[in-house]
Amino acid sequence: MKHTIQNHPIHGQMLFVDNGIIEAGIPLEFGLRIGHFSFCGGKNVFFEHPKDMTDFTTDEGWRLHGGHRLWLAPESVKDYCPDNRPIAYRFEGDSLVLTQPEDPILKIIKEISLTFDGAKLQVKHRVTNTADVPLECSLWGITTVAPGGTEIINFQRRDGGYDPWHRISMWDYTSLGDPRVTYTRDQIVIRHQPLEDRYKIGVGHPCGPVRYENGDTVFVKHFPVYTDKLYPDANVSFETFCSKYMLEIESLSPLGTILPGDSMDYTEVWELLHNSENERTDKL
Repeated sequence: MKHTIQNHPIHGQMLFVDNGIIEAGIPLEFGLRIGHFSFCGGKNVFFEHPKDMTDFTTDEGWRLHGGHRLWLAPESVKDYCPDNRPIAYRFEGDSLVLTQPEDPILKIIKEISLTFDGAKLQVKHRVTNTADVPLECSLWGITTVAPGGTEIINFQRRDGGYDPWHRISMWDYTSLGDPRVTYTRDQIVIRHQPLEDRYKIGVGHPCGPVRYENGDTVFVKHFPVYTDKLYPDANVSFETFCSKYMLEIESLSPLGTILPGDSMDYTEVWELLHNSENERTDKL
């Protein structure tokens, strides 16, 4: 794993790591975030939050920043505690481990470890409970991608059955008639457009990875789905959010309890693919 430290016009000092195929960039002056993900030398597939943008900020100092972050679900005001202090990092074997200072509101320590495997990046999330009471939560991997692409969410299928199998959660600002979204028997397709209305849904049982096609690059998020376990937000294992600026691809762990001093882990795998012009969903 090669690594360098560079200055970024939005994120400030960043640690870049790569394996000669793909690269990731981690802001060091705030976080925990992964601010950059691309083929080596390629365009960042993640959204970068401009310094002068006031949307997706709070008066208390929290900023979206863009890229990937680790939150706890169900969502609450506590998730918006400012995370603007520098992070720590260390190399352990083939992995890079990123650590955020203790969250003073949630009483947790967040870690993300990154391990390369060809055009794939294993992203292991860990939350340690530093409080003296148990913490019930789901680990929530939120990836904010650049505008202009197309997200494809496939459904699990089964033969027969008299009971409902699919589950979709809606937020109060969501319209099922949103012009960016197409619903079919097998999938939901969201074509990002710079519209004012926000859109968010949760999906109970997505099938396989979720894809985001943007130009000639495809970002793929692989994550486990357990149909026999309970999830937050009306029991959904995946959520997606769309605004005029960007789109978020969000996977969740099953709900669990973290005892004082213990940790909970949750792993995603990211993959980058080249997308030929005749295969692009946004051209169909």
